[in-house]
This record gives sequence, C-alpha cells and structure tokens, in this order.
Amino acid sequence: MKKLFKLYLLLGLTIFAAACTEDLLDQVPTTQLSSDLFWKTTDDALFAVNGVYDANRTTFDRDYYFDGAGEFVHTRGTSNNQGTFNPGPIGSATGPFIGANGTPANTGTFSFLWADCFRTINRANYVLENIGTLRATAKAPADVALMNRLVGEVRFLRALNYFRLIDLWGDVPFFNKKLEGNPEAYTLSRTPRAVVKDSILADLSYAANVLPETYTGDNLGRASKLAAWAFSGKVNLYWACWMKTAGNGADAQKHYTAAAADFKKIIDKNIPLFRGGEPGPADNPNYWHLFQYFNEYDPEILFSVQFGGPLLSQGEELMRDFGTRNTGNAQCWVAPTYRLANRYQLLSTGDFATPLVLSRTTTLVNSATNPRSYVGRDYRMRATMLWDEQKMLRLSTDGLTVQDSIPYRFGSRDGVTYINYDGAPAGYIFRKWVRQTGGIGRSDGPQDIYMMRLPDVWLMYAEAVNEVNGGPTAELFTLLNRIRRRGNLPALVNTKFSTKADFFKAIEQERIVELVGEGHRFFDIRRWHKAEEIWPAPGGQVLYDSQGTRIRDEFVNAPDRNYQRYYIFQIPTSEIEVNAKIVQNEPWL
Repeated sequence: MKKLFKLYLLLGLTIFAAACTEDLLDQVPTTQLSSDLFWKTTDDALFAVNGVYDANRTTFDRDYYFDGAGEFVHTRGTSNNQGTFNPGPIGSATGPFIGANGTPANTGTFSFLWADCFRTINRANYVLENIGTLRATAKAPADVALMNRLVGEVRFLRALNYFRLIDLWGDVPFFNKKLEGNPEAYTLSRTPRAVVKDSILADLSYAANVLPETYTGDNLGRASKLAAWAFSGKVNLYWACWMKTAGNGADAQKHYTAAAADFKKIIDKNIPLFRGGEPGPADNPNYWHLFQYFNEYDPEILFSVQFGGPLLSQGEELMRDFGTRNTGNAQCWVAPTYRLANRYQLLSTGDFATPLVLSRTTTLVNSATNPRSYVGRDYRMRATMLWDEQKMLRLSTDGLTVQDSIPYRFGSRDGVTYINYDGAPAGYIFRKWVRQTGGIGRSDGPQDIYMMRLPDVWLMYAEAVNEVNGGPTAELFTLLNRIRRRGNLPALVNTKFSTKADFFKAIEQERIVELVGEGHRFFDIRRWHKAEEIWPAPGGQVLYDSQGTRIRDEFVNAPDRNYQRYYIFQIPTSEIEVNAKIVQNEPWL
C-alpha cells in the first residue's frame, strides 16, 4: 500500500470539498475536483478511499501519548499539526483533559481529536455515497467485487472513528450520510452511545463479510476480515466493561460472549506470533525487532496506521517522541517510569522481583540506579527500556548515519560519554520503537503504528472468556503462556491463577508489559474503572524518578470530579457555542 498511497492520496484528497464543512467536520480544501469529473472509474474510487485512510491516520497517529495518562509512562507533551498536547499532572485541575490552567480548551489535541474523528466520518460517508452510485453501474464482476471490498474498508474506518468518539465522549452526534454544510451539521444533537455502538458493530460486521483475510503486494496494510473481527470483539468487550460498571450484568454478559466469539474466529486461524513467539537472545530480543519498520507486515500485526516514510511527506515521529538527542536529535517526550520497571518479572520464578529502591546509591542492593537490579528479567524489559549503563547506538543529528554505541545514565547527558536524553525526567528511556538504522530523519519515519496485534486479541479473548466462564480455562493459560514465552518467562502456575480475579491479574500484567508504548493502558484503566484503585483518594500517588526525586502528583487531594473527568472527556466548547443542541458532559458543567 505504501508504494501507491502517495499517488492515490494526492488525487484523492482533492475530491472532498463537497464532503467537508468547518468546525464539526473539516476545513474546506482550497483545491477541489468536481464530482461530475470524478467518480467515473474504479481507480477514482480507490483514490477516494485512500483519502479516508489518510484522515484516519491523523486520528490515531499518536495514540501512544495516552499512555502518559496512566501510571507507567511519563509524557512531556508534543506539538504537531493537530495542536499542542500538554499532559500535565494526572488528575489535577491542569491535567490532560482540561487544558491550560484548568480552563475549557477550544484548541489542542482533544478538540482536534474530536474534529479529526468527524472529518474521517464525513469523508467516509461521502465516499460510500459515491461508491454506491458507481457500483450500481459496474458490469464487470471484478469491478463489482472491488467496489464491495472498498465499501467494507470505508465502513471499517468509519467504525474506528465512531468507536473512539463514544469511548472518550459518550453520546455524540451521529450521521451516516454526507452532510451538506454547517447549517445541517449544527442541527445534530447527541445520539445515545448504545445506538452508535450498534451502528459501529453493523459496519464491522459488513466489513468482516466482504473483506479478504489477507493482502499481498501493494494492498498490504489495508483493512482485512481479521481486523474487522478484532475490532468488533474490542467494541463488544469495551461495551461489556461499561455495562458491568453500570450494573447491567445481563447486557455485560451478552457482550462478553459476543466479544469472545469474535476473537475466537481469529484464534482458530492459528496465526503465529512474530518469529514463532521465541524470545531470541537475551541481548537482542526478538520483541524489539517487532517494532522496527522492516517487520511491520508480520502476520501478528492485524491493523496499523500506515506511514509512507522519507521523501513522501508522510513520515511518523516515533523517533522524535521516543528517541534521544543521540538518536537523530530526537527529544524523548515519552519515557518509562520505575513503576514499569517493577512490572518485569524474574526469569527464575516467573514472579515479581522485590520493588526497586529509588536511590542515587548505585551500589545499594536493589537500587533503581544499580544495573545489577535488572539482571534476570523478562526479555521484553531490555527490548523496551534502558536503565543506567545500558547502551544504544548513536545516530547523527540528521538521522542518516549510524555511529558508535554509548551508555545511558540518568543525571549525565553530555551526548558524548553518556546518552543525551534531553529533558526526560523519570530515570529511564525507551528502546521500543527507536530505530538503530540510519538514513531516516526523526520526523520522516516509515514505521507503521500498530493499532491491533495478535497478543492483544489473545488477551482480550482471555478477559472475555474469564468473565463468561467465571474463571480461566486450559486454553486461556495456553494463550497467556505463549505471550510470556517471548519474554523467556516460565509458564504460569495454574493453581496460583485458578480464580477469575487472580487470572484477571495475570491478564492485566501481560497487557502492561506486552502493550506498553502502544496507547492501551489509559483505555484499559477507564473501561475497568480502576482510576480510584490506582490513585486512591485522598492521597493519590506521587511519581518519583529513579533517584527518588519527586516528579509529579497524581490525584493528590483530588476531588471526586477529577476522577469523573478521567472517564469522560469535555466536549469542545466551540461545538457547544455553535450548536445549542449539544449539551456538555456533566463532570464538565
């Protein structure tokens, strides 16, 4: 898909003027191609569908920043073409869901995210309307088959964006046809999220029925049957969690059952993990290689946000956000914390090590600054993060040349003797997602960002079955042990995790270490309604760096309203100002 994506996109983006309006939907492009001249051939349809993929990429290209609103990752913020993200202290009046100084924000990532979702949806509706007309006149069976597939792809993308909307904002404006302009957009009220959920599942069901399981050649990376099943299962699972929290046990069980059925379809395909799920050598684990662009089409990856890379003006900024000044002049905006380090289990026992002591004393037993404290851990730890005295290759400032390797040490960052980690304050830096090959600038990367991987499917399936069954089955232990195998960990002791509650802890543990840096933890906390457990009132938690210096307060002396705001976002006030039918979410009134 990468080879043709740029060509398709340049033409595809010119057709959306008729599909776009300001504010809720989109800014009108300055150039446009009349629908009277377009929508004549299957190539026209393909061009247009790639424009929907492009809009979808903008929605999901920085999901990893949501990890900064959990307990295991620290984010310093980023700026990009979608506005400024200021994570702020978790659970505070200036936290990530309010805006600067606690005032409602009309700009910034979250209001842009609202607009990004609706832009993708309106583009999708426009394309569906016109493909329907084109399909009705198609005569060649191959053309009809292609039109059906493209409709499935677009409905899949529309479903992803509506799912993100109801996850963050609850009831949202809903429309399944192209809107003609602002006057029509501003008549929309909020539709109950249950209605929107049913539409999402209908779109995903249609997509699963018409899309192929896999692609080859230039079509690699497009939405597939497997991806549709996976996201249908995810929507059902999230809904089940929300209903469980709301006390609607019957609806929760119904959707847990549906989620398990969706995921089971994928499991029955016997898709292998990357490199067979083997851990690889301790000093060069296979898990690290999974997050390098040359492996982005591995069968384990079920769906990704696509990036074209150098010279295509479609590069990702993973290096800029995860890398250091010594890896292509990156800025280390996203970094792990000691809490994440504590989650990596021992190879000898398969259980947790004694918690790290936050201390500057490097010879102290179990000190966070003592490299010996990290010996014998889950292989995914070395593949994911660096602690003191771990080495990484340097890249030139422009990212084009690979230089020698130098160690990391928190508190030393001259860039010559030790890695320059810029201002990352937590005491650790990421290795995951960080390229160790030259030739690519920090903001011009080709790495696809993974939205759905096979281990995520296995873990969500295990969660759903554990709920429906009232505890684990032998199949669930097998699936979790396959994931643990890539970290070279021993199998779970069945008797230790025989109850529903204990097995859920094993699921959560694997979700933490397997999916970190991919944007899942924040959404897991919210669907499980665990913020009050992780940051119990009134003390909350304080985050420290590896040497014991205070970094930030998290829900410290926070009122109940701050917890409520963690679970539902503020509707951009600019939308409310132009549409009297849109009522603000209660915690934000």
